[in-house]
Amino acid sequence: MHIFKWLAAAAVALSAACSYAEQATPQKDITPKEEVAAVVESFRQAIIDKDEKTFVNLFFDQSVNWMSVNGARRSGSLPSQSGINIGSYRGLIGWLVSTDVKAEEKFRDVHIMTDGEIASVHFKYSFYEGDYKHNWGDESWQLMKTADGWKIVSVIYSIVDNPQPNEKES
Repeated sequence: MHIFKWLAAAAVALSAACSYAEQATPQKDITPKEEVAAVVESFRQAIIDKDEKTFVNLFFDQSVNWMSVNGARRSGSLPSQSGINIGSYRGLIGWLVSTDVKAEEKFRDVHIMTDGEIASVHFKYSFYEGDYKHNWGDESWQLMKTADGWKIVSVIYSIVDNPQPNEKES
């Protein structure tokens, strides 16, 4: 009979300890804004790691708009002189995985707006090849929450080329 009292007391104590542990370390729900911030970080890290699979998985599909404008090249009236470039995220990651160049895109002043279903991200970026700051500008993404998580559906960015030549290429 004493064994049953001891087991009952142990069960009550264990239950109380588990309850206290749950209260002491509450589970924090991740907000949509934090989820989108994780996509931004995954993008950044995939460039550094040249992780094609992770990078490609951040995008909705191959039809994602990927456009840039280089104001310094926007001088003529012909489309080829407009400074506007229509590219692809697959072009960027394809180049990254095919080169030995160490690349990194650094972000600052990141602003995320979301209602939990769609999101807009705007930030200032600098793109580095090794220690050389190749270009910089502003970048803006549009994202949608899908059954597979947040996916980038549009990327537009401005480009300011570094006027100082890369001494390692000279």
